[in-house]
Amino acid sequence: METIRAVATFPYIAPENLEAFKEIAAKMLLVIKEQQSILRYDLFFSADGTQCTAVEEFTSPAGILEHVAKNRTLLDQLAALGGEVTGSVFPMSQEGEALEVIRSTWNSKMHIHFAGK
Repeated sequence: METIRAVATFPYIAPENLEAFKEIAAKMLLVIKEQQSILRYDLFFSADGTQCTAVEEFTSPAGILEHVAKNRTLLDQLAALGGEVTGSVFPMSQEGEALEVIRSTWNSKMHIHFAGK
């Protein structure tokens, strides 16, 4: 299995947008629970509630593309409330078509696996 992890941050949620952001995020999490390619998807808010970071793990790079395609409308709504997503991608391998799509079309930092347990 060529798992891949990602961290995506919505950089600024205005206080008046926080509840709407949480409602949309909750809707998206219901869809995410049904997606077999998503192993983990945890949302964290900053202490002041002005940022939201998603810590994600997928079965493969294609799983990230599936997630984005399936949740495009909700992700766009979240970005409208929380700002353009910034992120980092942590693939276990550097090979594959889906990873090349991510590398060439997304504004994310791509990391190269060195070692681990």
